[in-house]
Amino acid sequence: MQYSRTSGRGRLIWSVLVALVVCVVGVTSAEAGKRKKRGVHNRVKVHRVVRSEDLTGSSRYAAIVIDDKTGRILYAKNADAPRHPASLTKMMTLYLLFEDMQKRKVSLSTRFTASAKASAQAPSKLGLRPGQTIAVEDAIRALVTKSANDVAVTVAENLGGTEQAFARRMTATARRIGMRGTTFYNASGLPNDAQYTTARDMVILGRALQERFPVQYRYFATRSFTWGSSVHGNHNKLLYRLDGIDGIKTGYTNASGFNLVSSIRRDGRHLVAAVMGGSSGRARDDHMASLLAGYLPRASTGGKVSSVFAENGIRTASAADDDDDEAALPTPAPSRVAALPVSAPSRATDSSDEGSAEETAAPMALMAVTPAPAPAPAPVAPHRPRIASSDIVPIAQPEHVGRTSADHGAAVAMARAILLPRTGQPIPEAVTPPPRPVVVAAAAPRSTPVAEPAPPPPPPPSLAAATISSRDIAAATTGALPRHKAEPAPVPSPKIAQHQGWVVQIGAYDNEKAARAALDKARGKGGSALARTEAFTEPTHTGSGRVWRARFAGFADQKRAETACKALKRKDFACLALRQ
Repeated sequence: MQYSRTSGRGRLIWSVLVALVVCVVGVTSAEAGKRKKRGVHNRVKVHRVVRSEDLTGSSRYAAIVIDDKTGRILYAKNADAPRHPASLTKMMTLYLLFEDMQKRKVSLSTRFTASAKASAQAPSKLGLRPGQTIAVEDAIRALVTKSANDVAVTVAENLGGTEQAFARRMTATARRIGMRGTTFYNASGLPNDAQYTTARDMVILGRALQERFPVQYRYFATRSFTWGSSVHGNHNKLLYRLDGIDGIKTGYTNASGFNLVSSIRRDGRHLVAAVMGGSSGRARDDHMASLLAGYLPRASTGGKVSSVFAENGIRTASAADDDDDEAALPTPAPSRVAALPVSAPSRATDSSDEGSAEETAAPMALMAVTPAPAPAPAPVAPHRPRIASSDIVPIAQPEHVGRTSADHGAAVAMARAILLPRTGQPIPEAVTPPPRPVVVAAAAPRSTPVAEPAPPPPPPPSLAAATISSRDIAAATTGALPRHKAEPAPVPSPKIAQHQGWVVQIGAYDNEKAARAALDKARGKGGSALARTEAFTEPTHTGSGRVWRARFAGFADQKRAETACKALKRKDFACLALRQ
């Protein structure tokens, strides 16, 4: 019996010990699993974090940050070193397009025709076919979001006749506005050994776009663009990541690395910056965000006291006009452009986190670049290259126009550029023209004897003297007008209810049903900002026919109208606050 009691007690003790060992082993295994899982998670996080010093130490790195209000440089490294611009080139392509819009040569509804050369451009591209047309407004959005190379060449050929002639104009304009370290040989930014710029020059261009074309500059904040059945997101991811970013452009090739020009407005401050030579899109974006966040508190909160044009010896923005000259493309001295030595890619394009490769990848080593001789200037033709015709809205009778919003001055400038009548006669080439004459259409033949001289033509319209009504501004700046083969006979507009005070317009449409549908959609998206407003359409006649303006009324003051506009713009609606 004694043995049995001892044996039973021993088995009990042994069972307890085995149970304890099992528990200890289980806990140890669980802790090891947790540590392993945490280790994997930490490695992923470390892999995604990019240190600024790794980027700034690259041989291709260049950056600059400028306070736009004062022109003061807050940060600069390799700011004047030559770099390949990649798709930052398209900023100048758009600058010249905006310039021709301002001269009334084209409008948002003008249609450009794609050539076989444009269609054959390497990605990123929209996929234009030879002979296919695209409206100017769609071309702008395609360049800003998709960075479409076929569209860039289409714009260049329709404005300049050839891409080479357009590139000469790009370089001449760059020199004129102070970009002394930049030479362009194409309109897209596709690889070219001789095409180079500097971080400083890209910031000059970014500031010039905002200062000279404040209305058109807003296209750079476009987050997506629909073409056919495809929706193309903007490659500039900082638009989604950083509060206050309002543009402007990304760029990438194998040789350049990842480039970015950014503009941020926050707390009454405004910075424009460039980062070039990033190792990846995420590294470039992280570094740009770090620079902007770090230097924004040092920027001025006062009024704008500096102009990018004045800083570069130009008295006014209008003095930066190129006067349509096609200066011979200068042959620069050999320059060492920092580029990444890479082997030939196995595919035609590189994939990147930009959404799609923006340009064809091309191996380019660090080398002394000796560009090919500049092409000989094209012979002077009797007329300028033919481009697609556009609808021009004749100016209305002058009427009193009060200040409608903070953007009224910019809207008036855009409206004058679009609404003033365009002459019907091609502008001849002139070697030494008088100071900016305006050529008007020739008078119709008179049924009088030949000996009797014809009366002089009427004086040309004056941009300075012309007065644009608020209605004309709204119609010109919020949507393309319909196209008609012939002007219809004027029809008196029906009597409509008058809405006094501040209103918000979201567009001008060619039929009332479309205007009503747009108002319903906007109300659904506008939220509380439009809760107590009245939606209405307002028919009007212009030189291109009848249009219906889609508007909201019932705002107590300018501040509430502009607040509603901001809410609509965040939902990708065009918007203009104005006073009736």
